[in-house]
Amino acid sequence: MAKKKKFWKSPSAEAAFRGKEDRLRKTLCEIVNGQSRLLHRPDELYEAIANGLDDIEKIKDVKLQLELLAWTLRCDFLAFKADDEEMDTWNDLFYDAGTFFIEVAKTYDDKDYIADLIHDLAVRHVGGEGREVVFLSIEDVMPVQRAKALIEELLGVIDATELENREDVLDAICDMADAIKDTENFAKASLYKDPDKSNATLIDIANSYFVAGNISMAKQWLGDVKDPGAEDEEAFLDLQAAIADREGRKTDCLKYATRLYECYPKVMNLSRLCMLKDDAGVDKLLFDHIKYRDSGKCDTSLMMLLANLKKFELLESYVNHYERDLPGLEASELNAISDEVERAGATELAKHIREWTVEEPEDAEPLDDRE
Repeated sequence: MAKKKKFWKSPSAEAAFRGKEDRLRKTLCEIVNGQSRLLHRPDELYEAIANGLDDIEKIKDVKLQLELLAWTLRCDFLAFKADDEEMDTWNDLFYDAGTFFIEVAKTYDDKDYIADLIHDLAVRHVGGEGREVVFLSIEDVMPVQRAKALIEELLGVIDATELENREDVLDAICDMADAIKDTENFAKASLYKDPDKSNATLIDIANSYFVAGNISMAKQWLGDVKDPGAEDEEAFLDLQAAIADREGRKTDCLKYATRLYECYPKVMNLSRLCMLKDDAGVDKLLFDHIKYRDSGKCDTSLMMLLANLKKFELLESYVNHYERDLPGLEASELNAISDEVERAGATELAKHIREWTVEEPEDAEPLDDRE
């Protein structure tokens, strides 16, 4: 039998890596506290945080990973300081940090420690997308009762402390309450933000009860909405239609869905209305939408709706009309459409879509020489 090769752990190597962890913590703390020289060097700043995420991935100590990821997420205010053309890149970086935090936290048994980190992120929230990922995924990393206790702790902070970022903290509470369907605390936090009970807030609270399955409370809150204006009417009609559908009131549902689509002719509203029509009615709706409500730009959400409804003749006509625009669209969206079409047996149409799909649309321009 061959001897098992023996590996010696190098104290100097371990010390070097610990030093790297300490340097990363120090760098992140200085950024958060506004003391880092990197704050005046945006490119180096981005690289430092991105490389830091790579280093965190190599750490074996899960607790340390979570701590450093929390420090990274506290840097998400940087996205608001970026130029407009760079903001999405920064937001993507912190979104990745948030999803990384959730994946690691799922594996860690000390839920109180995780709750402490999320409490700290919430109290210092400034509206960054990275932290929102964490708040909206809280049910994935701890039991619902522990999450609810955390929400109530944060509401206690709101009651006891004058916070400059009070609105952002309440947004964090609402995200967490929404995630675990804690309707009571969602309503409480929403009304802390908007004690005047605007229509938008009433609709949000009604929707939270609807999603949680409490239809009677959803109807009660929705009933308090008065004269919804243009900014609230779409959400109001959508929820009315959903409630009517859930209660089996098909006539009312059709009435609300029709008005919703006629006032706001979006593909998502068209989709709801199609579900309430017979096949001939669906054909007319889709034909009229393409003929009279076409924006002049290829709409992948409409293509997917046509694919899901198996309206391949209409989809083929739509693809023929806009095929020269397809190279400029997101490849992932077009691939999802062609996959759906192929699964349904329309292989030639799927092939046609793939022929005009470009994997990196940012490098492609729509062709303008359509005859």
